[in-house]
Amino acid sequence: MKNKKYNWKKAILKSNATIKSAIQNLIDTSLQIVLIISKNQKLIGTVTDGDIRRGILAGADLNDKVEKIMKRDPIKITNELDKKTIKFMMRANSLLQLPIVDENNRIKGLHLWNDYFNKELKENTIVIMAGGFGKRMMPETKSTPKPMLKVNNKPILEHIIINIRDYGFKNIVITTHYLRDTIKKYFKDGKKLGVNIIYTNEKKPLGTCGALSLIKIKKNEPIIVTNGDVISDINFAEILKYHKFHNADATIAVRNINQQNQFGVIESNGIEVKDIIEKPVMKIPVNAGIYVLNKNLIKRIPKNKSMDMTNFLLNLKKNKKKVVIFPIHEVWKDIGRPSDIKKN
Repeated sequence: MKNKKYNWKKAILKSNATIKSAIQNLIDTSLQIVLIISKNQKLIGTVTDGDIRRGILAGADLNDKVEKIMKRDPIKITNELDKKTIKFMMRANSLLQLPIVDENNRIKGLHLWNDYFNKELKENTIVIMAGGFGKRMMPETKSTPKPMLKVNNKPILEHIIINIRDYGFKNIVITTHYLRDTIKKYFKDGKKLGVNIIYTNEKKPLGTCGALSLIKIKKNEPIIVTNGDVISDINFAEILKYHKFHNADATIAVRNINQQNQFGVIESNGIEVKDIIEKPVMKIPVNAGIYVLNKNLIKRIPKNKSMDMTNFLLNLKKNKKKVVIFPIHEVWKDIGRPSDIKKN
């Protein structure tokens, strides 16, 4: 099936490409798949967002070859199949993409779910925590709430909302406190951006979690929570799917950052030196400020009392709830200092 909206050929990478290249390809093409070919141009594997996350969890480095994490011998079809059969195969195998190959296993095209099925709007609520004072951002936040500071000529909140919308979500709650009218006047009900926005006002600061106690959610579906000062291309649909697949009570988005040790590190076996590494760069997993929570957890948050998300999640662990991590590789920027605004 030929679709003028995308160029599937741009999704092709050779097997000696790096995982980092595959991530960039996913971002550039928006096809949510990379097609891996051999030296003789034959399809030997595919890489999706989920494959990359599983690879990171298993310890893969972004400079490793993509063949280390690719799905080998993926499901594919020849171009002779009719539309009904293609739809059946995609439904039966839960495929968002289905490569087309010739008799020599060379790629000739790509079927996408959205070519055959209407894009599903998700009913889950996404909560954006935007009530903080942004004290570290002074003087920029003296008359502007931190989530309304502009990055690339758009408020931080607008970047977040657009990403939410682009992944098929429309129901948004924004928690407000400091200079709340500035946020409400700019976004109103959200219709100009194609979403539905309602607002919850914190009469006093309730931390990064406490405001959730004020929110009324009708549907018994997990909610997604994101800090209002984090710009990311995170796939909200994927983190929700991941959360459900792992039967989690809570999911934390985690980003690996590289931090260089200021000292040389000694590796030893007892008193015998094995290796000396001069100022090694270490991968440190950090909280990305994005979460998925089962709705029934909200009742555990005390009303009108300040609570941070970190303490809430630790309490869940103490009470034997399943809390898992979701590694993200997408663009992620925590706006914490005035210099973070000036860099963009």
